[in-house]
Amino acid sequence: MFEIDKQYTREFIHTACGGSKQAFLPTKNGKVVAACLRTDLNPHAPDVILCDGSASARAAGRTLAAQRDAIPVFIKMETDAFRFVGQYVVSESLTAPLDCAPYVRNSGFTSGQISRVLKLRRC
Repeated sequence: MFEIDKQYTREFIHTACGGSKQAFLPTKNGKVVAACLRTDLNPHAPDVILCDGSASARAAGRTLAAQRDAIPVFIKMETDAFRFVGQYVVSESLTAPLDCAPYVRNSGFTSGQISRVLKLRRC
């Protein structure tokens, strides 16, 4: 469906996967269908996803942590250009503040703003 290192628009990702065009973890039918990540907020992407404390991010992070299906992961390169980096599954979900803290550095978030850290493994 997607080619490694090829860039896609959010509209194309939405058409192919479904879910919100704005959410960084869009969901459809109760499942996370993709990850569209910004490196200023997720400096360890695609290996780590930071979920902030907003209701939508908490819910999507909880959903993805429980789901076993691989999702396509994209890294934002410029306005409406996301580079496909592969299919990933969650390998670990961290919620304890001390466990999350090392991943928050250089993210634009404070430790108190992060509700969950998702560590991913490429399929």
